[in-house]
Amino acid sequence: MSRKVTAMLHDVPNSNPWARYFDRDLLVALLAIIGIGIVMLASASMWVAEKQYGDPYYYLQRQAIYLALGILLAVAMYQIRVDFWQQLGVRLLPIVLALLVLVLIPGIGKEVNGSRRWLSFGFMSVQVSELAKLIMLLYLSGYMVRHGKNLSVSPSYQPLLIPLLVLGVSGGLLLLEPDFGSTIVIFVTGLALLFLGGVPLKRLALLLGGAVLVMIPVSMMGYRSARWDALMNPWAHEADKGYQTVHALMAIGDGGWFGNGLGGSIQKLFYLPEAHNDFIFSILAEEFGFIGMLLVLSLYGWLVARAFVIGFQADKTGRHFGAYVAYGVGFWMGFQVILHIGVNLAVLPPKGLTLPLMSYGGSSLMVTLVAMALLMRVHRETQSALMGLPEKHLAGWRASRPVRRTARG
Repeated sequence: MSRKVTAMLHDVPNSNPWARYFDRDLLVALLAIIGIGIVMLASASMWVAEKQYGDPYYYLQRQAIYLALGILLAVAMYQIRVDFWQQLGVRLLPIVLALLVLVLIPGIGKEVNGSRRWLSFGFMSVQVSELAKLIMLLYLSGYMVRHGKNLSVSPSYQPLLIPLLVLGVSGGLLLLEPDFGSTIVIFVTGLALLFLGGVPLKRLALLLGGAVLVMIPVSMMGYRSARWDALMNPWAHEADKGYQTVHALMAIGDGGWFGNGLGGSIQKLFYLPEAHNDFIFSILAEEFGFIGMLLVLSLYGWLVARAFVIGFQADKTGRHFGAYVAYGVGFWMGFQVILHIGVNLAVLPPKGLTLPLMSYGGSSLMVTLVAMALLMRVHRETQSALMGLPEKHLAGWRASRPVRRTARG
């Protein structure tokens, strides 16, 4: 085992003074993904932006604004102590559930392509499901800390009722939008956190099986049934319901080993719908080939791995809430990348999920950057604890009252 990996697993503090504030490998992976994402968004969106708005840089300019706002939010998030969010998660939960209800009301929720997922604020629209991912993560992480012992030792299912009820209500509201992809990401991330919290695997298997039995008929209703038909035999429906899948596969196949070069995609020229969003990975494959795909997958894999390492280190220092948050961010990013790429490779039916930090979308980009800042904050507090630094060295906002263990969710 290399010295670097050994140091990661045994929590050896780095002599570099900046290592206490930033996880270098996480930061490098993050910046690389953002950089590649900006380049690919510019390449994938120019033609459609020119046709829709008469400005080939329309989507790129807006994404740059979202990136700047996301960085500002991330910097602010990094200044806040992690334990502040441990207390606030329960209070934010009813707010995000209320927003998920509001977005379903005609005249309030903004409808795009048959889905009602956005709240419009004039200058921008906010996709509530992206906020729900982060707030559900904070809530469940806090729940694990408050009720972790009961979850692992209680012979009854009672300690599981509250988190399952929360997951069920939020999932049901998301399915009404409809947003099947976000529902899967939140539910699977929640089950992963419950497993890490000590819930026996047999119970989780029963819960997962029940959820699958519920989701199968839901996924086969209405337009989703057509998507499954197109997935099973896309070439038989290439002119209608299999159109996106066929052209995504054509883009990936045309890329070969090394791709057609930046800007060389044919499918983005009005053949592949949502090339700058839901199918940006296919355009990446067409322009940079298998090598480009492998590079991007490696960067995402390294980002997820760093999240798990940060969680492992936080857990060993007794910072359990931070550990759950770090693990949750890792599962969230990993599952979403898998689902997005699965759709592009025709392994899964289209779900409308973005590729984190690369696809066009202000809400997704800003919330993901905030999640990365929270992850970096967990790293900072953990490294300070490993170095034996006093609490005063952890400058930043914190809650005014200590954390209290209560019977509440």
